[in-house]
Amino acid sequence: MQAVILEGTLAAPVYVDSFELRTSSAEPSEQAVDLALALASRLAALDPTRAGIRIAGTPPVARRNKAAFSRAHCEGALLYVLREQTGAAVGTIDPAGAPKAFGIKKAEFDERRDALISAGGNADAVVGALAALAML
Repeated sequence: MQAVILEGTLAAPVYVDSFELRTSSAEPSEQAVDLALALASRLAALDPTRAGIRIAGTPPVARRNKAAFSRAHCEGALLYVLREQTGAAVGTIDPAGAPKAFGIKKAEFDERRDALISAGGNADAVVGALAALAML
């Protein structure tokens, strides 16, 4: 899982840093715990005031598969850690609906996202970080 740290506002986001969270577990519930513990450790040093997550979305076929189930476990664990660390609601966003949710045109959203990606951010993590800035 990738994380991106942004400052500023949705209109003028500033890339600060990024990092990756890893797990060696194969079991979805253990993956969620590993990632939550790693995130809690990282956040202790950062002291964030708000956070956002780009949700994994639904699989293209209406069925539950192991990958989607695993992502749901991890998202839930990370949402909990972020909520506890920030003391604030955590923004979640589906990338397909992000421009509309942010109240901006798709071209403008793509431009902001791409500028942050070129600064070193992961595309999915950038969308989640922008969700946090949109909560201002």
